[in-house]
Amino acid sequence: MASFAGVDMIRLLQGAMKTAEMNHRVIANNVANVDTPHFTPQRMDFQETLRGVLAGGDRISLRKTHPRHLDASRSVVGIKALANSSKNDYNKIDIDEEMAKLSENTGRYVMYSTLMVRYFRSIRDMLNNVR
Repeated sequence: MASFAGVDMIRLLQGAMKTAEMNHRVIANNVANVDTPHFTPQRMDFQETLRGVLAGGDRISLRKTHPRHLDASRSVVGIKALANSSKNDYNKIDIDEEMAKLSENTGRYVMYSTLMVRYFRSIRDMLNNVR
């Protein structure tokens, strides 16, 4: 955690939860495309993306080519396409690996949300003891 020194706990945990949610979408996309021919799975670099979220660089605006286009933005995630060995249909997804990654990511999210709840409980308890 030394690399996140100077960042308040709420912002760090909120960023970690947001990053875990983005990672969940990437993994879920891989699982959804397990039978798609020529699909290459993607991976998100959790630490790199979390640093970007904490730095405020997690959103970019999309270019509008017409004044009537809706103003939109999308998340910037450190995603990398992997080229592993493939099956007969050139799909490179290993469903067991994806499910393990999904389980690990879910555990991270639960851990961060539990830490956030404990942090707020400690603040509440401190305020209750002031009376």
